Order: sequence, then C-alpha cells, then structure tokens
Amino acid sequence: MAKRKTVVGRPAVTERQTAEVRVRAVETEELRLVDRTGRTRTLLEMTRLGPRLAMMHEDGTVALEVILAADGPGVRLADEKGETLVFAGATRGGARIGMADSEGSQRVFLGVNSGGTPTLTLYDRNQRQVWTAVSTQVPARRPSKL
Repeated sequence: MAKRKTVVGRPAVTERQTAEVRVRAVETEELRLVDRTGRTRTLLEMTRLGPRLAMMHEDGTVALEVILAADGPGVRLADEKGETLVFAGATRGGARIGMADSEGSQRVFLGVNSGGTPTLTLYDRNQRQVWTAVSTQVPARRPSKL
C-alpha cells in the first residue's frame, strides 16, 4: 500500500499570506456584513438620500441607522419590532432629538432651531401635545466647541 503524503503547515502559510493583503481602496455602492448563517447584520450603502449605515437584529429588523442626507445627519434607534424609539438629527444651524414609546408614538421632542431657540415638548400616548417650553431669550452668540 502506498504511503499518503500529508501537507502540514501549508494552511497556516496561506492564512498568513491572506492576512497580509492590504487594500488601499474599495469602491462599491453597497457593503454587507453577514453573520455565520448568512443573514445581513450590517449594511453600508449609498441611497438616493445619501450614505446610510444600518445594523440589524437577527431577524433583519433595523436596530440602528445612521444616514447623511442633504439637510444633515440623523441617527435612529429602534426596538426589536423596528419601531423608532430615539431619533437625533442635525440640520443647518439646528438640532433635534425625539423619543417615542414602545408603540412608536412620539412622546418627547427637544430641539434647537437655526436662531438658537431651544424647545422642549411632551406628548401623550395619542401624540397630543401636553406640555411645551420655548425659550423667549435669544442666546448670546459664542463659538461652539463640541
């Protein structure tokens, strides 16, 4: 019976060579990261609104979304049903944060308009405004440092 030759150490060399591959640039319209079962868990894509990053729950429902639209960036956090619970966004000169309940109804809004006026509004579960506060003072202009 002929003796079989075995290759020992070869896979390690291939892995090392593969790990040393460096790419300076990759051009694509969409990049998907999948889990071990092949389900998309992270998506980086160009949409008609602008670049978008989405991270999904195991069932494919978007849990985290970051988008850069023409009017500014936005971040959305959703529950396992896909309902938006938190939204934060910035526009030219303004910013806003909204929070919703588990049914997807907006309950809190906090914003600063382009003139620098802050607003805080609370809503009931039927999205009726129940309380609001708007600053009547114009804030002093000073350079912002974030």
